[in-house]
Amino acid sequence: MRAPASVASVVQRWSETSPAPLTDYAARAKPLHASPVFPYDEHLNQRLAIWQGDISTLEVDAITNTTDETLTECNSVSERIMQAAGPDLKEEIITRGLECRTGEVVVTSGFNLSCRHIIHTVSPKYVAKYHTAAESSLHNCYKNVLHRARELGVRSLALCTIASPRKNFPPDLSAHTALRTVRRYLELNQSPQLVILCCTSEAGPLVTLAPLYFPRDVREEDAARWRLKDAGGPEGQPCHHDRRIRIIHNPHSHTDNAEDDTSLDDETAAEAAAAFARACSPDTQLLLPAALPRPPLRYDTDQ
Repeated sequence: MRAPASVASVVQRWSETSPAPLTDYAARAKPLHASPVFPYDEHLNQRLAIWQGDISTLEVDAITNTTDETLTECNSVSERIMQAAGPDLKEEIITRGLECRTGEVVVTSGFNLSCRHIIHTVSPKYVAKYHTAAESSLHNCYKNVLHRARELGVRSLALCTIASPRKNFPPDLSAHTALRTVRRYLELNQSPQLVILCCTSEAGPLVTLAPLYFPRDVREEDAARWRLKDAGGPEGQPCHHDRRIRIIHNPHSHTDNAEDDTSLDDETAAEAAAAFARACSPDTQLLLPAALPRPPLRYDTDQ
C-alpha cells in the first residue's frame, strides 16, 4: 500500500490562490448579466480545491472513479484506482455483478486505498447532435456523486474529471458543468466539507473557469457578468433554449442539407437516446424499463 498524500499537505484551497489579472470589459460591451450570478463567498472558496495528480494517492473519505457500465473500463483514472485498490475491488465487482447506468453512481469499499469509499459513475458520450442530453447527463453524474457522498457521511471528497477524453467531451464544457454543479451543491449543503477537483493531466480549463463560479474577490465577481454565458439552473443543471421542431409533409422525400447531416452508428445513437430519456426523468437513478422479449418464430410444418 502506498503512503497516502495528506490533503492538508498537498492540496491548496481555492481561497488561498491569487486572483489573475482581469480584462476590463466595461468599455467593450454590455454585461451578459445585470448582477453577479455567483457572489463572492470566502467560506465556499475554503471548501473547494483544484489539484493535479494521481487521485488514488489522496487521503480523503471518498474518491470518484469514472468508468463504464460494467465498472471495468480502462482509462487513466480507473486504471490507477483499480491497481492501487488491489484485486479485491475487481473481485467484488465481478462477484456482486455490479453495473452502473450513465449518470448514476455505485459505491464500493476503498480496499487498499487511503479512502473509505469509491464512488463509481459513468459519463455519457458527447455527440454534437445530442449535446443537450450529454450535458444534462454529465451534470447528473456530478450531482449524484455529491448527494451520495453526503449520504455516506463523507467530509472530504476527491472528484475526478468524469468526462474522460474517450467520451469526446469538450474540456471547457466539461469544466463548466463540474464547477457549476459543485458551486450550487455547496451553496445548499454543508457536507462534504471539502471537494477536491482532481485532474490527471492538464488543470488549465478548471483553473481558468473557476473564477466565474468561485470568485476570489469582488473584482472577479463583477468580471464574471461579462464572461459567464450559461448561469444554469438552481442545482447547476445546464439551461437550453427551447428546441424548435421542424415538421415536413413528406419525410420520405425530404433530404437534408449536407451540413445538417450527422450520421451516427447504432450504438452511439441508442446510448444518446437512453441518456436523453434519463436526463428528462425527475429521478436520475430511475432505470429504464427492460426491453420486452421478442415472440418466438413459428414455422408451418404442413408446407
